[in-house]
Amino acid sequence: MIYQVIYSSQATNPMSLSDLEEILVDARAGNEKRNITGALLYVDGVFLQILEGDKDTVLNLIRSIKLDSRHSLLKVFHEAEIDARTFAGWRMAFLDATPEQMAEWAGLEGAASIESILEDIKRDPQRASQVAGKILLAIAPEDT
Repeated sequence: MIYQVIYSSQATNPMSLSDLEEILVDARAGNEKRNITGALLYVDGVFLQILEGDKDTVLNLIRSIKLDSRHSLLKVFHEAEIDARTFAGWRMAFLDATPEQMAEWAGLEGAASIESILEDIKRDPQRASQVAGKILLAIAPEDT
């Protein structure tokens, strides 16, 4: 079984495109070694990341991210064993999304901030899978 974790964290400083590219280069190289796949979203100073792989490996990576000075207030709001990887083709896909896009992907109307959207997703575990599927469609609409 594949273990999937979805978490959010607050960026400790605003991220430029070059900052995000640096994170992606490091994440993709590390994920290749760890056999982890996933997606990273950056929304109004908040990271939303989906990680998939061996349970112990994913949980060790989460512990490492908690210690990363670029992240604060890390909150895991979805953990589950899944039958197949959602992001099998990506060591780390990336989207720079808006709160409106996140609300739409979560099936929410009128969510005012990324924090309120994440709280709604946390309250309804089915939304986490829905959001992962919508992110996949946004990344590769022709592949699904």
